Amino acid sequence: MKRVAPILAAAVVVTASVPTDASAQRTGTRIGKTATKYDTSETMTLVTACMAERQNRIAREILDTLPGTEEEFRVMRRSEGPLGICMNDERFVLDGKMLEFTSRALRPSLGVAVARRLLADGRGAAAVRASSKPWFADAYDAVPEGASLDTPMLALFEMGDCLVSRDSAGAVELVLSEPGKGGQGPAMRKLIPHLPDCVVAGQEIEITPETLRYAVAEPIVHRFEAAEATP
Repeated sequence: MKRVAPILAAAVVVTASVPTDASAQRTGTRIGKTATKYDTSETMTLVTACMAERQNRIAREILDTLPGTEEEFRVMRRSEGPLGICMNDERFVLDGKMLEFTSRALRPSLGVAVARRLLADGRGAAAVRASSKPWFADAYDAVPEGASLDTPMLALFEMGDCLVSRDSAGAVELVLSEPGKGGQGPAMRKLIPHLPDCVVAGQEIEITPETLRYAVAEPIVHRFEAAEATP
């Protein structure tokens, strides 16, 4: 039996440098104020966007692992340096504060950031190809008994893969939409009718725009990559 990984596993601690007197302001300039523990989601979005843009190799390595595994833990540990580079961006001042991200919190946001970067080439849903099984299926089958695994997150990705398979255009729209703005509503309306066929009986998944965005992002990343490799 594969064991469920602890929710707080693989914490990544990042310290942002204290700004100098020459700084224009001692605040998180891109979120409009000094970042605190209550701004974790906004901070995470900005940091993972930087990772996808400037540290794409390590970002892809993280997404190529199964969530909650020892392999993911090792890659996350190696990502502390690249994360620190993004946190110390002069455009994003945290006033010397230390933030701690867990892999369970970082990974979904990173999936969205990488998917958005791939989709920036304008091909959109046309570049997302069909697949007969989720991207992680073979790797999951190879996980030895007793190994650590985040099965709730895999269940989320499995649902997302099904949604991408049934309506890739809606999934792409949702990933590219901004939280709290008009674009995510039409995308949600495209995907929600498919939920009865994509949520496995007995699973409990809170359906929100953010949850669905996280769910479909990684499947898009893996299907997009396969599409690029197709002659």
